Amino acid sequence: MNMPKSSIYRVLKTLAQMDYLRYEEHSKHYYLGVRVLSLGFALLEGMELREIARPYMEKLSRECNKTINLAVLDRVEMVYVERISVRSIRAYNISVGSRMPPWNTSTGRAVLAYLDTPIVAQMLEKAKKEGGFTGGERKLMKILAEVRNNGFAASDQEARRGILAVAAPLFSSKGVVGAINLIAEPEDVSIDELKRDYAPKLMEVGRQLSETLGYRG
Repeated sequence: MNMPKSSIYRVLKTLAQMDYLRYEEHSKHYYLGVRVLSLGFALLEGMELREIARPYMEKLSRECNKTINLAVLDRVEMVYVERISVRSIRAYNISVGSRMPPWNTSTGRAVLAYLDTPIVAQMLEKAKKEGGFTGGERKLMKILAEVRNNGFAASDQEARRGILAVAAPLFSSKGVVGAINLIAEPEDVSIDELKRDYAPKLMEVGRQLSETLGYRG
């Protein structure tokens, strides 16, 4: 690698601390850690979901003339695994494979709301240590409670300026597996209009898709 040994050592130590590598004291060797299995796993796991969801997403996009995204949770990030886009005022710079924090995104909130509270708390602690969460925990928990009450999540330019979004969770027999969202621009609709006029349609698609995935809740 043409790198100094000291630099290599620091990289190895970091990867070991993150569980991508495992150091064995007896042999003084490094081995692949269990975390390696998670690399790209969310994308692979989302492939079947992506194939099933695409026709529903295409239909909804045509009806609403809005961009529709499908995302799944990978540790403390939402990974976008499918996208049906329409022409818009601004470029969103989001594509299949893009990663976003779940705390302030509609898809992330839609998923977090249906995870057990201890799991969310554990994710928050890990994200805080890694510098991935700087918001208020109480505020987030209140937002997640509202998501469960309403059946959908919203983001009013919190993830990115100029993007409004509503999202519905997707369930299988195993529980929440991801979320679909519909995005718009403030020049087009208000967040209240998005919640009133588009969220019900999104939720219905989420319900149909969840049934197709085997959810009977």
